[in-house]
Amino acid sequence: MKLAVMQPYFMPYLGYFQLARSCDHFVFLDDVAFIKQGFINRNRILLDGQPFTFSLPVSNISSFRRINEHWFTGQFDTLFGQLRQAYRRAPFFAPVSALIETLCSDGELNVARKAAASVLSVFDYLGLPLAHSFASRFPAGEARNQRRVLDLCARFEADRYHNSPGGRALYDASAFQAEGVQLCFVEGRFQTYAQVGGGGFVPGLSIIDVLMHNPPERVRQMLDDYLLEEAR
Repeated sequence: MKLAVMQPYFMPYLGYFQLARSCDHFVFLDDVAFIKQGFINRNRILLDGQPFTFSLPVSNISSFRRINEHWFTGQFDTLFGQLRQAYRRAPFFAPVSALIETLCSDGELNVARKAAASVLSVFDYLGLPLAHSFASRFPAGEARNQRRVLDLCARFEADRYHNSPGGRALYDASAFQAEGVQLCFVEGRFQTYAQVGGGGFVPGLSIIDVLMHNPPERVRQMLDDYLLEEAR
C-alpha cells in the first residue's frame, strides 16, 4: 500500500496532483492548524501574462483553529470574474470554468471539504480514480508531525509513504524504515505548454492554468510525469 498525506488546498498546483496520483490512498490532512497566507484558500493563475494570486474569502481565519474548523464566506464571484478575464481565450475555458462554478456553487462552505472537493473534481474531470480519506476520521491524540504520519501508515497498513520534495527536511527515513515503511519523494516534472498571452512559460500555477490550456488526455499524462526517489 502506497500512502500520501497532505493538507487540503483549493485547486493546488500540478505537483499536488502528481503526489496524489502516485499513491494507492490519499489522506486529506484536514485537522491541523490553518496556515495564514498559505495555499489552503489561495493560489496563482496567469492574468494578463503575469502570475496573479487569487484568494477565496474565509470567515474569521485563525492559526489556532484547524482547517476543518473554518468556513468560506460563499463569495466566489470575484474568482469567476478573474478567471473570465484571465482565460476567456483559453482553449478549454468553457468546460473548466463550468467545473469551477459548479464546485463553488454546491453549497459546501467548510474549507477542508471544499478544498478537498476541488481536488476530487479535477480527478473526476480527468476520468481518474482517487481513493481518499480525511485524517479527522482517525483522531491524532498526542501524535504530531512525523509521528502522525507513521500512525496513519500503520492504520492503512502502508509499506510505502510518498511525500513532496519539501518533506526531505521534515522526515527521518530511518524512523520510517524502523516501522517497515519506505519513505519516498515524488519529484514532479512540469512540461511546458502554450499559455494565453504568448509570453514566456510560467510554471507552478494552480491546476486551473493547466486545465484551461490542455485537453484531459494530456493532463492525465502530466500527472504521471514524475520521478520517485526512495529515501536512504
